Amino acid sequence: MRRSTALVAIVALFLAGAVVGALGYQAFLYHQMRQPGGVAGWGTRLLASDLKRRLDLTADQEAQVERILADSRAESMALHREVRPRVRAILDRAHARIGAVLTPQQRADFERYRERRHSRLMHLFGG
Repeated sequence: MRRSTALVAIVALFLAGAVVGALGYQAFLYHQMRQPGGVAGWGTRLLASDLKRRLDLTADQEAQVERILADSRAESMALHREVRPRVRAILDRAHARIGAVLTPQQRADFERYRERRHSRLMHLFGG
């Protein structure tokens, strides 16, 4: 009896840790999204910090690197905005082609799947 109680306690502790870890990760992502530049800004801040540490940058070098990364991020975001409609059109055509080979019930399931997936991505990436 004691052995099974201990096993249940260990499993419960593991599950509690997994839940706390998942919630912590979501909180971390939420916080990062709200920083300037969102996820892209997070990656840039991480790179700048890593370069500073690994290369022992001076304050002047660090400021220059941060400006360079910010400029590059702005350029890449502009390119993303430019290309995004074309990518969206390709994906829309692919979804329409997939829908054409499905039964009416499968199409309805496919649309629900797409909506859930879109909703999860928007939640995850703060869209």
